[in-house]
Order: sequence, then structure tokens, then C-alpha cells
Amino acid sequence: MQRPRPEALPKQKRLAKRREFVRVYESGQKVFSRYAVLFFAGNDLSHSRIGITATKKLGKANLRNRLKRWTREIYRRQREPLALDARSLDIVVNVKPNAAGASFQDYSRDLARVLERVVSDSARRTP
Repeated sequence: MQRPRPEALPKQKRLAKRREFVRVYESGQKVFSRYAVLFFAGNDLSHSRIGITATKKLGKANLRNRLKRWTREIYRRQREPLALDARSLDIVVNVKPNAAGASFQDYSRDLARVLERVVSDSARRTP
């Protein structure tokens, strides 16, 4: 019996260190959406990475963790259709407090739309 391949977002495709986040904040561009603010900057790797922040303004830990899981899942699903790995971007998603009341469908639609904007803005930025 063949084991299904894991669909989790690999650790090397995530931002983890504070200095990585700070670099994106300081040198990158900013895009706003209804439920999140996205910062993005190019990187020197062969793939894109994502970092997610969910502050205590959102609510308790279980709610923050759910929104971070949703964000990772939406990003994972959009990676291939938007060719995010081909762009070599570092993306930081700051989840807004109003996302706490959003359904997965609303949040997913909003984040997918803003990821499309990130791709188009990054394409305009690089020749």
C-alpha cells in the first residue's frame, strides 16, 4: 500500500527568525486586504517562504492558532496555481483582528485575492 505524501507546508518554506520578518517589513512592499496585511520582498532562495503573525488582539490562543492554520493552508493551496515558488518571495501575513469573526470561505477568498495581488505587484517590480 502506497503512503500518501504529506501535504504540510515544509519548514524550509516558512519564515521563523525575527530578523527574517524585520527584513521583509523594512525592505518589502505592503498590500492591504479585508482580513490581513501582507508584506513581501524578494529572497535569494529557489522558493518562496511565508511568515504569519497573529497578535493577542485577535483573541485566545486557539483562535490565533486556527487563523494561522487557515493562512498556511490557503497559502499551500495557492502556491502552485499562482507559481509562488517561481517568484522567490518572502511573504509575511499579519492577520487583522476582524478576521476572528470570518468564516473559512470568506477568509480564504480574501487571502487568495491578496496573494494574486502580491504576485502581480512582484511581477511589475522585477523585470
